[in-house]
This record gives sequence, structure tokens and C-alpha cells, in this order.
Amino acid sequence: MNNNTDRGMCFSIDQSYFHKTPALIKAMHEQERARANKHGIEHYNEEIKKWEYGYCEDCRQIRFSSELEATPGGIRCSKCKGYNLEAPGWIVCPHHKDSIVKCPRAGKKIVKLVQGAVCQDHCNFRLSHNDE
Repeated sequence: MNNNTDRGMCFSIDQSYFHKTPALIKAMHEQERARANKHGIEHYNEEIKKWEYGYCEDCRQIRFSSELEATPGGIRCSKCKGYNLEAPGWIVCPHHKDSIVKCPRAGKKIVKLVQGAVCQDHCNFRLSHNDE
């Protein structure tokens, strides 16, 4: 076999391969980005289901799951489109006869006083209209 001929064939094969490679790599990257975005949105949708509600610092309002949106960038408020949200957390709430509840603010405004604990938010989040 002639080494020059083999090199020529390898070079021509490599040359055509390299011409196709950028397009193939670009397509693979786009597919991976789409898969990651879908996974991210699915993950954020699951988080919204777990949260049930959260507190939007931008609106200064409690937002229920129907008012939260999953985007590739995270969970955002559907009203103001802000991403500055607080996840709820389980706490002993002073407004609910010291029961453990999932608080929209995760108890960030609860202050312990000599007389007991007081929540400065006064959200009355779970109180029915008759209780107020």
C-alpha cells in the first residue's frame, strides 16, 4: 500500500467529518439545553406543588400555587413576574393556638416576648372569615 494514498483518504474523510461536526455539536447542545430547561421547569413545578404557597417579597403578598410560575430561571410570581420569593416552612404559629402549620414566611416575623410568641406579620393566613 502506498502511504501517500492512505494519508490522502484519511485527510479527505477527516475534512468532511470536520465540516459536519460544528452543525452536529450545535444540534446536540440545543437538544441538551431543551432537555435541561424541561427538567428545570418540571423540577420547579414539583417545588410549587410542595410549597402550595409562598411569599413574594416584591409584591409583599402571599401567593398561592396558582399564582406561581415555573420558568427555566426558577419560580416566579405570576403577578409581578419577580423571582424574589420565600418558600414556606413548618412552624409553631402563635395565631393558631400553638399548632404546627406551614407558614408562608417560614416564621421569619415571629418574635418571642415575655408573654409568649407574637407574629409581626399578622397574616391570619389560615383563619376563616368567621374567625376574624
